[in-house]
Amino acid sequence: MRATGKRTTVSLPAGSCARSFLCFILPFLWFSGCSIQKAAYNAVSDALAPEYGTVHRDEPDPMTALTGENDPELVAAFFPAALKIYEMMLIQNPQHRELGIMTGQLCVMYANAFIQTPAERLPSDRFDEQNRQYLRALNLYRRGFEYSLSGLEIRKPGISRAVHEGNLEFLEKALEKFKITDVPGLYWTGAGLLAAFSLDPLNSYYSPRVPAAVALLERAAGIHPEFNNGAIFEVLLAFYAAAPESLGGGMDKALEARDRALEISAGSSPSLFIACARSIAVPTQDSGMFTENIDKALAIDPDSQPENRLALLLAREQALWLKEHKSEFILFPED
Repeated sequence: MRATGKRTTVSLPAGSCARSFLCFILPFLWFSGCSIQKAAYNAVSDALAPEYGTVHRDEPDPMTALTGENDPELVAAFFPAALKIYEMMLIQNPQHRELGIMTGQLCVMYANAFIQTPAERLPSDRFDEQNRQYLRALNLYRRGFEYSLSGLEIRKPGISRAVHEGNLEFLEKALEKFKITDVPGLYWTGAGLLAAFSLDPLNSYYSPRVPAAVALLERAAGIHPEFNNGAIFEVLLAFYAAAPESLGGGMDKALEARDRALEISAGSSPSLFIACARSIAVPTQDSGMFTENIDKALAIDPDSQPENRLALLLAREQALWLKEHKSEFILFPED
């Protein structure tokens, strides 16, 4: 964001930022240092990370203070502090399943929305800075994957080892016992690993775990395909389109995932149209398809979904950037 006119700078006294931070954080340190009952930890953890599906539609959801925000920069500035608070709580209460999954979710969301995506827009002469941001995103994706997987481990002991060792036989049997409340854990574990793999596909840590990550996502889609307005199929679409058949990919699968996501979202997800442009139109060099999907993404008014305004604004920024830089993705654009 650029400001016009004269800039006014407010200078704070030396040390004031540190004192403010300590005033904010000391209650949490005090809380963590007290010998209090486990129930108290669980009560706070439950408030920070309620079980999926326990917030009824007719009840106010405090998360809309973030998801409904119309100032993405405000959220970007807040995210790191929120993430560290969740990590601090998780250290105190590592057996709280939803807290682990929510902490992993925050890692993946922050890495994608506020690190990787802005880095992708940097010009070629800022390669070093771009690479540094990609490494930051990679670190947070892996952290998010591990946190979310720790939550699944509480639900089904042994699943973490199966994912890391690529034991698909054990994994398939274990996944049969998962239910709708486990879908966020399955989604963020799989999405975090695949996001890291997409940034570093030659890394020997990620590639052996990819089939397990895909299995988690496919199981989540089987349990609750409508989760987050078809988001599971958007992740699978990007993976199927990019991965070789030996890893379970293929354009036919990508098109099936696209159709399923379109059916669920009823055309209300701009991120789906962006995924179609990047994952289907770019590989096939279909200029018309690229423009059509970007225009569909831009046609969705962020204010039409107040509870999801932040995601729509971020998607709109991405769609505008892709439209302006179409020639970098389509070699022979028609327009």
